[in-house]
Order: sequence, then structure tokens, then C-alpha cells
Amino acid sequence: AQLDTIEALYFTYLLQCPSPTTCSYQSNFAFALAATFIFGRVAAFLKLEKRDSAWNRVFQQLTVQALSLNTGWAWASYCKVAVISAIEYEPKFTPLGMYAIFTGFSWVCMSVLHHRIEVERRAWDRQLKEEAEKSDIRLLP
Repeated sequence: AQLDTIEALYFTYLLQCPSPTTCSYQSNFAFALAATFIFGRVAAFLKLEKRDSAWNRVFQQLTVQALSLNTGWAWASYCKVAVISAIEYEPKFTPLGMYAIFTGFSWVCMSVLHHRIEVERRAWDRQLKEEAEKSDIRLLP
């Protein structure tokens, strides 16, 4: 319901498109980027709150999960529209071929990003370990 409401506001009301798949890939990219930023901020804010009641903790967890799923669906919609647009631009590729190209490109980008994050994480862990050794603090494994 969250994503449907926001899509209706953005695509139907603001952009005058019947659905996200009928709008351009640029507008879908802008929507996915905005959803990532806004939903990420809201999820981070919700995670900071200390919930005492079990019902409130469950509400918090479900809301954070819903926000992350909405972000994923926004990016999936963008990818679908981008593939459709690419096929229209380059008709010699079949839809399966274009999806394979997009999947390969995404895999390479995610691999590079993951490697970079792991390098930074190891550097951070090493720095924490060195600081702990200097101050005689014992770190948990």
C-alpha cells in the first residue's frame, strides 16, 4: 500500500502517467533514487527509536522491511522500463539478450562495490584493533 500510494502520487498525479512502466526510464530512475534516499532515512530514524512494547517492536521491524521492499520494487520497475527502452532503441537485441546484458552489467557493478566496501571494512577493523591495543581495551571477536 505504501508503494502504490507513492507511485500514484508521483507517476499518476505529478507526471500524468497511468503507471510507472508507461513513463520514461529517467522518471523511474528519479523515483527509485528518491525512494532509496527517503526510505533509507526513514528506516534509519525508525531503527534509532527504542521500543518497549513487543507490538511496537514488531511494527518497527515490519515498517523497516516494507520500506526496503518498496525500494527494491522501485529499482525493479526502473530496470524493467530501462530494458524496454533499450530494446526500442536497439531492436536487434531480444528481450532475453538485453536482460542478460543488464544482468551482467549489474553483476560487475555490484561486485566492484562489494569489493570496495569489504576493503573499507577491513581497514576500519584494523584501525579499531590498533586503537584498542594502544589503549589496552579488549575487543570482542
